[in-house]
Amino acid sequence: MADELYESLNELLPVASVVHIALGVMALVLVHRSSDREWNERFAGLLISWMMVILGMQYVFSTLIDYRIEQLGTGSGSGFFTYESIFYSWMTYGQSALESAFYASIAILPLIYPYPLIQKKNVVKICTIFVLSVALVLVPIDIFTEFSFRGVKYMLIWSGYIVWTPVYLRFLFGELLYEEEGARAVSSVTALLMLGAYGQSYIFWLQNLTGVSTVYFGRWVVEDFVAQSFLSSSVSMVQLALTGGTFLVIFLGESWRAMSRGFNTLNAVVSLVFVVGVLWYLLTLVNYGDAESCVLTACQAWDENFVDWYVFTFQVARFLGVPLIFMFILLNYNMVDSNAEGSKMITRIMVLLLLLVATSSLIEMIQIILPIPEMITSALFAGGVVVFIGWEERIMDQIITETSSAAESVKELVGVADIRIQDGEYRFFSMAMVAMVCYALLIAVLFHSMGIHS
Repeated sequence: MADELYESLNELLPVASVVHIALGVMALVLVHRSSDREWNERFAGLLISWMMVILGMQYVFSTLIDYRIEQLGTGSGSGFFTYESIFYSWMTYGQSALESAFYASIAILPLIYPYPLIQKKNVVKICTIFVLSVALVLVPIDIFTEFSFRGVKYMLIWSGYIVWTPVYLRFLFGELLYEEEGARAVSSVTALLMLGAYGQSYIFWLQNLTGVSTVYFGRWVVEDFVAQSFLSSSVSMVQLALTGGTFLVIFLGESWRAMSRGFNTLNAVVSLVFVVGVLWYLLTLVNYGDAESCVLTACQAWDENFVDWYVFTFQVARFLGVPLIFMFILLNYNMVDSNAEGSKMITRIMVLLLLLVATSSLIEMIQIILPIPEMITSALFAGGVVVFIGWEERIMDQIITETSSAAESVKELVGVADIRIQDGEYRFFSMAMVAMVCYALLIAVLFHSMGIHS
C-alpha cells in the first residue's frame, strides 16, 4: 500500500517535465517572432516562456530523485543506497539550483507586466543583470547552507504579492466604479498571473490564514532533514499570511465583478479555488494527528484518500493548472502573434499538447482511485484524441478568444513612457538565461563531485 501511495503521489512529475519544456520552447519561438508587440508584452512573454523551461528542467531532477528513492533497497548498484545519499547528490543540488534560477526570473515579472514599474530604455539590460546577479549568489549559497534558508529564498516571489495586488485593485475599481474602457483586461490578466504564479499555494488559503499549515512545515523538516533557521521560519509565516490575504482580495474582487457584470470563467476558477481551500482546511483538521506525528513521535503514513485528494488538487494545480494559465495568458493577451507566418502551426501544436496531456493525466488519476480496466481508459483517451484532431479549429477558436492588450489599456488609462527595445536585447536576455541555467547545473555537479556535505 505504501508503494502505491508513493507512485500516485508522483504520477504527474514525468508528464509535467515534458509538458513544461515543450510548451516553453514553443512559446520562446512564438515570442521571438512577435516583433510588433509592446515591449513589456514581449518581455513578459519571454520571461514566462523561460520560466516554463526552467520549471520543466527542475521537474526532470525531481523525477530522477523519485526514481532513485523507489530503487532504494533493490540493490540496483546505482551508488545511492540511502535517502541521505540521494539528498546530498547532484540531483537534489540540481533541483535546488534550478528552483533558485526560477525565483530569480519570476521576481522581475511583476515589475514589467501588466504595469511597468521600470520605465527605462535599458529595462531589459537592468532585468538581465538583476536575474544573473541573484542567481550567481543564491544558487551556491542555498546548496552550501543545506537549504536551511529556503524560506528567505521565497521572498523573491513576494514581488507579485506586493505589486500585482494593488494593480489588480486599481483596475478593478476603474472597471466597476468608473467604467474605464480596457480596465477589465488589466485586472483580469493580473488575477490570472497571480493564479498562475501562486495557484498551488492559494488552494491552502484558509490553512495559511489560520496558521494550520505550519504543521506541514514541521513534518517536512523532519522527513527531509532540512533544518530551517529562525529567520527562514519567520519569513515563511509572513508568506502564509500574504498567500491567504491576497487570495481573499482576488476572491472578493471577482465576486464583486460577478455580481456587477455577470459570471465568467475567471470567476468560476477563483470560486473553485475558494471551495478547495475550505475543504483542505477541514481535511487537515481530520488528519492533523498524522501530520503532527513526525514532530511528536514517529511519522505515520498518510491516509490513502488524503493522498488522492492531494494529487487531485495540489498536483493538478501545480503540474497542469500552471501551464494552462500561462499559455492562456500568452495566447489571449497579445504577447504572441499566433497568426504570423509559421506561428499558427506551433500554436496549434501547443493547444493540442495541452489538451491531450490534461486528458491523459486526468484519466490516469481516475484510474488510481477507481478500478477501471486499462482497455477502457485507453479507449477513452483514443476517443479524446479523435475529438481534438477533428475539432481542432473549433477548439482553437474557443481557447483563443478575443485577444486583448493589457499593455495598450495601461498606456491609455494611466500613461507610460514610450520605449523602444531592439530585437538584439531580447536575444541577449535569452542567451543570459541559457548561461544562468548552465551555471546552475555546473554548480550542482561541482558541489556533488567535491562531496561538500560528506
